[in-house]
Amino acid sequence: MKFLQLLFRAGLGIAIGFILSLSSATIFFDTANYKTIDLVFLILVPTLAIAYLFFEAFPILEKQIKQTRIETINISFVQYLISFGLSLLFVYGAVGFLDEVLKTLFSVMLFTLILIPACSLFGYYLVRRAAHSFQDGFLHKPLNIILCLILPILFIAILSMSAQFPEMFLWEYITIPQNFSGIYFASAFVSGVWGIVALGQFEAHGYYQKFSGTKLFAFIKENLPGLYAGGMFFLINLIIARALNHPAFSYNSVLFETDAGPWMTILGSPASDAINRSVHPLVLITTRPLIRSLGIFMGEHWNLAPILISAAMSGACVLMAWLFVKRATGADTYSFIFAILLGSTATHLLFGSLTENYVFGMTSLIFFFLLIQAGENRLSRLVPIGVIVFGITITNIAQTAIGLFLNKFGFWKVARYCFLVVTLGVTLTVFTSVIYPHAETFFFVPADLAFEGNFVKPDAASPAANLREKVQVVARTMFLYDVIAPDPLIVVSQKKTDPFPTIDLKTFDWRDHKLASYKGPGNFPLVIWLMFLAGAFLFFAKRLRTSTHMPLMLGLLGSLSFNFIMHMTYGTELFLYTPYWVYALIFFIALSYAELANKKWFEILLALFVVIVMVNNSWFIFTILRALAPFFASS
Repeated sequence: MKFLQLLFRAGLGIAIGFILSLSSATIFFDTANYKTIDLVFLILVPTLAIAYLFFEAFPILEKQIKQTRIETINISFVQYLISFGLSLLFVYGAVGFLDEVLKTLFSVMLFTLILIPACSLFGYYLVRRAAHSFQDGFLHKPLNIILCLILPILFIAILSMSAQFPEMFLWEYITIPQNFSGIYFASAFVSGVWGIVALGQFEAHGYYQKFSGTKLFAFIKENLPGLYAGGMFFLINLIIARALNHPAFSYNSVLFETDAGPWMTILGSPASDAINRSVHPLVLITTRPLIRSLGIFMGEHWNLAPILISAAMSGACVLMAWLFVKRATGADTYSFIFAILLGSTATHLLFGSLTENYVFGMTSLIFFFLLIQAGENRLSRLVPIGVIVFGITITNIAQTAIGLFLNKFGFWKVARYCFLVVTLGVTLTVFTSVIYPHAETFFFVPADLAFEGNFVKPDAASPAANLREKVQVVARTMFLYDVIAPDPLIVVSQKKTDPFPTIDLKTFDWRDHKLASYKGPGNFPLVIWLMFLAGAFLFFAKRLRTSTHMPLMLGLLGSLSFNFIMHMTYGTELFLYTPYWVYALIFFIALSYAELANKKWFEILLALFVVIVMVNNSWFIFTILRALAPFFASS
């Protein structure tokens, strides 16, 4: 037995010594200049030296570990290995994503030494919770396991599609450069071993038990499926964001009339830029500080901060969708499916990835409706969030007011809420203009607000034809395009003053009065969605007098109606505004079908539908990448 222990000590020491020696030789020494025999000595001698030192130090380390009573603590080494493997993969991608920021070997080593133990420790408890969940929790249902596995598959599919267009996405964006690889794996191995000791200390001192009594722990434990879905869509949108947010947006590419290029500079650059749009009065003191708080760590690569924060907001929206539906129905599988459905919509995949203003507007609106659902009626809580909603886009105050009024908030209290939000909005707009002179215009100055008239739809020749076309465009965009992506219209033009041709992707070309359509296989998800949507309205009508969710559903319908009426006149590319209502549509449907929430057959049908939506909308993203790639390359 003693011989086996000595053999284990020697073998472990040689393994550690070899990893450290090989990585050091690869990174710091010019191995190409050494002959084979010399190279062997260069690696072998330090390996044996480190192995011997480890062999001598092992009894001391063993004694220290025993003093922490780690052997008496119920720790699963297999679960830790799984956690360490997942952490190794995650941190590898993080180092690859941030390698331009980290720059030096020391930075990579320090980043790895901090992140690997932290992720391994946190991941261990997640893996342990998942193991228990297989027995009597969320993962006990086979359908939930399938749904959880679908998200990594979607991530891999999006990653593979993006990598097909090297003009937009390179593997180097998420892989570690060769000169950093050795130090990464060496640091990861060392920190992984240290993580076991940290885990023992964490258990021995009762930190886990103390943390398990906190509200944060209770929230995490209760909402792990939602956190997982939000985390996966953060990664999915991050890959799309890395591919799409390109300088070409400022030159020769127009994507559904977004201003992703200028907004990246406005929100993320150290110097910022002028907005000159009065309808977004407070983004420079709300959204921009959030992004710049991360951007200061990115240095000259500040453009990564808006990409990361936008993807994080996308993930937060998915998590909040889980919270909203779970609170309404108490059904885990049902809530998980609708959270995934929101994340898989055409709107969410695209605008959750662009460094635009809209994902922040969507996040703030969903959060506000969570407050309404929770029965929050204190103006001290509602007004600050209302100011953020208003400051991102002023018209969204109407959605918050409608939601409050239809949830029995009272007319005069809603009026007071609106008055407080608007007056605070005026005051803070003036304050913002003092801090950022000449960066924005004023929504309360008629001439500045009149600029928005440039985005009013031009009228058709006859009033009847004009009304018919407007209804068709708004209805298609609101009830079809935002969830089930069509084949976008692709218009290429060449102006005499531009050195390059310009590509313009859109869902409606008002010059030719042409709408995006569904072709071939795209009609299949469309038909299913229309049946699904019609059924939701039938269930809504059936339970008009009996549903406990009726005030919320009316509030969501009120938001949809407001947007429908407003966009009958405002906006030439309405797909651009879909983030401001797609959440309301998905939430309304979830509440409409609430009585079927625990029906196994309905959950299976919903899951199949979500998979179909994923496939269709992944193709939509692929179509966009394929169309933009040549123009990104030419810029």
